[in-house]
Amino acid sequence: MVHAEPGRVHVLHVVPGLGPGGMELAMSRVVNELVRRGLRHSVACLKGDPFIQDRFDGSVAIHCLRARPNEWRLPGRLLALIRHLRPTVIHARNWGAWPDVAVARLATRPRVPLIFSFHGFGRSGRMPLRRRLAFRILARMTTCLFTLSEESRRVLVREYGWPSRCDVIPNGVDTDRFRPAASGPRRGPLVVGTVGNLRAVKNHALLMRAGAELAATGLDVEVRIAGAGEEQARLLGLASSLGFADRLRLVGYQDDVPAFLQALDVFALTSDSEQHPNALAEAMASGLPCVATRVGGVAELLDDGRCGRIVEPGDVRALVAALGELARAPDLCLTLGAAARRRACGCYGMDRMVGRYEELYRRLSARETGDGR
Repeated sequence: MVHAEPGRVHVLHVVPGLGPGGMELAMSRVVNELVRRGLRHSVACLKGDPFIQDRFDGSVAIHCLRARPNEWRLPGRLLALIRHLRPTVIHARNWGAWPDVAVARLATRPRVPLIFSFHGFGRSGRMPLRRRLAFRILARMTTCLFTLSEESRRVLVREYGWPSRCDVIPNGVDTDRFRPAASGPRRGPLVVGTVGNLRAVKNHALLMRAGAELAATGLDVEVRIAGAGEEQARLLGLASSLGFADRLRLVGYQDDVPAFLQALDVFALTSDSEQHPNALAEAMASGLPCVATRVGGVAELLDDGRCGRIVEPGDVRALVAALGELARAPDLCLTLGAAARRRACGCYGMDRMVGRYEELYRRLSARETGDGR
């Protein structure tokens, strides 16, 4: 039996891992703000070490299960943790956290409400048939479903059979922490940068190819990439083959992302798959002119191109053209950067997102769950 403390909201967050990714860091910011609003939180990290444990408030208990791949005992271990913690609501994020906790939760009495939020795919391309079927079944075993953009919601409902009750809660950005730099006119090279783990789906290679083509036209350009990952050696090799190695700066994981963004002239997001990219929202709040590929919720973020330039995924010519346009038009950079900042502040503020989460957690914690979901 699972009996929660009366009148107290206790959220158990279940995540595949706690690496320094956008989803995990965004979760830590939401959790910390909700702690200040009186909600209790625990985190179950299914695999690996909790690399960003220090980003959470000290009151948040982190439970590392260090599960093996396809571990058949994992639902039972999660059930034991649920019975021990007695949460009032469970929130699973992304595919790697969903099936096991959904099975474990079926054995809770009374049944604890389960939220699943979809934050994106680990790679580009269509989801395998087996997983699409699992998505459809699990969606009907889950109390509440949401994703990060209207485009993502349309795809999940149309292609993956999610019910229309799926909601949208966009990521928020701290517009006080991420703000424009107080700097004068640009001197030196055009500094184009991005923030994202060095993974194939981020397609940082596209940005490097575009930078090399711009440099070949005589433009003084430098590319900076903040992030770490398995693609580092391949990217360095590509830069060398393109003759671009002396213009590329792989600066690794950055604790002070606002300072990194403030040192850029243009932000570029060249991913092959995203949902609602935190890095793009943070760049917008920093007042940067942005160029991004048309994936996931990017068009929504950039207001269909009114706050930045949108190019098709993998299209190096379009990326070169967009970056070249911004390089030649400093006034346009200022206009787009100001529009991006206004949109980030007006539509994607942190308070708005946290308020949506708080309402959801409090509402589900208070409800009776005798509906089978």
